[in-house]
Amino acid sequence: MNIEDLSILFLAKFAPDNEEYPLTTEHTDGIYAQYHFDIYKILQKLCPKTICARDPSILLNSKTQFHYVFSLLNRAPYRNSEIFVSSLLEYLSIPYLGSRPNMRAVAEDKHLAKIVAQHAGLHTPVWMVIEANEMIPNIPLFEGPYFVKPRFGASSAFIDESSIADNWNQATVQIRRLQKNNLDVIVEQFADGIYYSVPLYFKNGQLIHLPSVKETSSLRGNVVTYRQKRKLDTGLTRQVNTDFSLEKEFVKLADSFLFELQPLDYTRLDFIVTSNQIEFIEFNLCCNLGKQSSFCIAANKMGLCQEELVTDIFLSSMHRQKVL
Repeated sequence: MNIEDLSILFLAKFAPDNEEYPLTTEHTDGIYAQYHFDIYKILQKLCPKTICARDPSILLNSKTQFHYVFSLLNRAPYRNSEIFVSSLLEYLSIPYLGSRPNMRAVAEDKHLAKIVAQHAGLHTPVWMVIEANEMIPNIPLFEGPYFVKPRFGASSAFIDESSIADNWNQATVQIRRLQKNNLDVIVEQFADGIYYSVPLYFKNGQLIHLPSVKETSSLRGNVVTYRQKRKLDTGLTRQVNTDFSLEKEFVKLADSFLFELQPLDYTRLDFIVTSNQIEFIEFNLCCNLGKQSSFCIAANKMGLCQEELVTDIFLSSMHRQKVL
């Protein structure tokens, strides 16, 4: 089947309902409406039969037989929502962007991601997990300072300068704050260093290493927040890494990690580089492909615009799953 004959479903929170302009963005989502509109235009150019939806119920209610689903529907207001779409598509036997539900579950669970990273030989800060309804221990398992954040979720939600706790009493306050929001918690030993994003994707079955992107924040401890990522607050700077010896280390670590996690279409590994260690933090299987994202910044450095990057990932994903 030719690509222009494919029926593609684009699922995203701000999937446009009119091809001429993006939806109005909620004040908490910043640039995301424009981001999703840009992706739609790329897909529509390749596949004129692209249909947009903001709710996965279309997969159960539509009479259209979709050949492929390009989903950026990353979060919904129910537990473990991140793996719902991929699980549903596996049930319906429809090819889709990203990775299988079991791999996605590892990415969404920072605890499991760290276990896989350790198995792959990567170093990660020592950690502990506390469930939403669990009693907070009086004595921690390791010394501080601590970094307190949700065990599940993305986009630095609920993370700010107060996530850094100098002692266990401060950490307890932050743990309770997350528990009140019915969130499971992961507490790490705070890694004081510089944040690096390492983007990778597959093209024609070949792993492509894009250059890492260094992220610096004006906030305490170089903390990057949800609002900064959505360009609602200032203070976040992104630039392509120019330290080639460090880049070689990232490539080695990424290859070791990805050996444990296949198949997938694209991903971003996040590290913190301290004065004496490269610390694995987490990875993402539905990371931002917007023009201002670290993924696109890295692609631009290699001469790829957003349209070329998204097209490569999209076509490679369809070939992997034998849609084309």
